[in-house]
Amino acid sequence: MTKKHYFIETWGCQMNEHDTEKMAGILSEMGYEPTSEVDQADVYLLNTCTIREKAEEKVFSRLGVLKKVKEQRDGDMLIGVAGCVAQQNGGHIFDRAPYVDLVLGTQALKKLPDMIDGIHGHQGRQVDTHKDPKNHLFPASLPKRSSSLRGRVTIMEGCDNYCTYCIVPFTRGRERSRPWQDIRDEVARLADSGYKEIELLGQNVNSYFSSVNFAYLLRALNDISGIEVIRYVSPHPKDFDREVIEAIRDCPKVATNIHLPAQSGNSRILKRMGREYTRELYLDKVAMIREVLDGVPFSLTSDFIVGFPGEKEHEFWDTVTLLDEVGYDRIFSFSYSERPGTGAVKHGDPVPLKEKQYRLKILQQHQAEVQKELMDARVGKAANILVDTVKPGDRYPIAGRTRDNILVHVESEIGNPERFYGQPVNVDIVDTGLHTLRGKLTDHQVKHLAEQVPVEIATA
Repeated sequence: MTKKHYFIETWGCQMNEHDTEKMAGILSEMGYEPTSEVDQADVYLLNTCTIREKAEEKVFSRLGVLKKVKEQRDGDMLIGVAGCVAQQNGGHIFDRAPYVDLVLGTQALKKLPDMIDGIHGHQGRQVDTHKDPKNHLFPASLPKRSSSLRGRVTIMEGCDNYCTYCIVPFTRGRERSRPWQDIRDEVARLADSGYKEIELLGQNVNSYFSSVNFAYLLRALNDISGIEVIRYVSPHPKDFDREVIEAIRDCPKVATNIHLPAQSGNSRILKRMGREYTRELYLDKVAMIREVLDGVPFSLTSDFIVGFPGEKEHEFWDTVTLLDEVGYDRIFSFSYSERPGTGAVKHGDPVPLKEKQYRLKILQQHQAEVQKELMDARVGKAANILVDTVKPGDRYPIAGRTRDNILVHVESEIGNPERFYGQPVNVDIVDTGLHTLRGKLTDHQVKHLAEQVPVEIATA
């Protein structure tokens, strides 16, 4: 019997990456096997994202390439579009790309087998962009995970914030939270299977609520034996309260990288963005974090949009000065791009493209100065990392992230580096780049390893 193969191309965030794991699990259940060769795929799925400008055009450009691959196979290839572009455009995708076979919305993943069967049963092209309020209750045993060390776990989906620049509430729907016991049971099963790190996923994780809140959930997961690190994306500043910060402080497994997306440093622009806080309230949050986490190493990161409709030059400089006042370890910054269907469209886009590009360059250059100073301050300090990368023969053969999510490349001459995979190790920070650190094993760690019998640890 001829084997059937699938290929999934993924664009976008961790939620999209986990959706790909879910679709891979479904296809594996149907008897398909993964392939790394596009022209060998019987089913090709493009899992899309709409967060950046011209996302739709990029999708159709990629589909044009796949059309040629399908023609070379005499049409014997099923092409599907999934993710946010699929949810936003629905069956209109067929108008521009009639060779596409299925369109799978963000809440229809469980319908994938029926849609493929329908196509093979000569029922024509398939599309499903209906809203399913229970789609976040996807069977936890089904995803085909891409890592044996880090497991992604959906805790909630959707967003109720309706920021005026963001399409997510329209493509992912309203907020829905999984029962906390189901989340705990999934994490416990991952721990039993050898997973060391979990990443909790949601459009706004700290608004999670079932019968318990996000702080309670963190404390419950912290008690699960075998798990070393608990990370989460993405939070919202308005829901980042003292109870959550105290849970981070009290739970040694919970990561201490605090992602607090500001988006702007000017209160008028924040109001136009629909962010529900002012610059002053945001800084109060930062002060509370520093107070509660006093003595606990942590990092602060943020997102910024420059050139939002109506942003004046002095309002942009309020964002620049926020970098100094907060002291971010890293930022993710973009120039504003219009998203059809969002509230910001009514403002138009009066900031010229060249000015937006200039402002973005200034912001990123200023952050580089702030960031270098903060990174340099880490040299000479000790850190604990969970090794997730092994590169035999390299000067820095192992790498991993600190509790506050800084990547450390480690120089080591202690036997086979694969023995470190999935293990927590103590390192001394000896050098730094702008985004990563370099370290050596502590003397105590070297002595401890020298006393151990070498153990081979799989990296697959």
